[in-house]
Amino acid sequence: MKATAKRTLTPRAAVLATAAAVALIGSTGAATAFADDDAPAPHSSVQLPQNQRHLDDTAKDRAQVKADKISQSEATTKALKAAPGTATSAELDNADRNGSLIWEVDVQGKDHKNHDITIDAGNGKVLNKHTDRDDDAAQDAAETQAHLKADKTGHDKATAKALKTVPGTVTAYSLDDNDRDGSTVWEIDVLGKDHKNHDITIDAANGKVQSQHIDHDDQDDNDGDDD
Repeated sequence: MKATAKRTLTPRAAVLATAAAVALIGSTGAATAFADDDAPAPHSSVQLPQNQRHLDDTAKDRAQVKADKISQSEATTKALKAAPGTATSAELDNADRNGSLIWEVDVQGKDHKNHDITIDAGNGKVLNKHTDRDDDAAQDAAETQAHLKADKTGHDKATAKALKTVPGTVTAYSLDDNDRDGSTVWEIDVLGKDHKNHDITIDAANGKVQSQHIDHDDQDDNDGDDD
């Protein structure tokens, strides 16, 4: 078996290597230039006040739901028009830099690529759209396709089931792995009419509720978590 020697770069070699990497990034175009940290913050027609942008999760969700004008269903429909395919996740959130209230929707496109679409939570306009192109994009897309193959429920039925279990407003949904057994599930966040956050897990194969608990994220005592 051939041994592999560990190389240590001299200071000059390290500088040259860094310069080469910079040159490579420049020559391949802005493949990562539009990453969220570099791109301008989306500017929606609704902004949260400064004092509501960094609240604990439940209080923040209450403020966001109150300000939101677009339901998750409407946001998903808008996203699917922008990138035809299947919605795999959505979340009502605000941009940290300016407080703009947005829906962030992920779509597995008909091109078998993952697309991220930002929807204005005030008027439903598409504020931003990009296709995942990072180093893990192909692997992520393959994992999403595997989830979709296992899913027999779809986000419409999953969110409807969640709202039947806990009446309120869906603030997020995601098609993902169950941490316990690796099965494909829909994870739905609902701000209930009781003004509490509920986490609901739906079996993607049969549409049944696997678990449901209240998320006490701030000052409340320990909840009835399934963990």
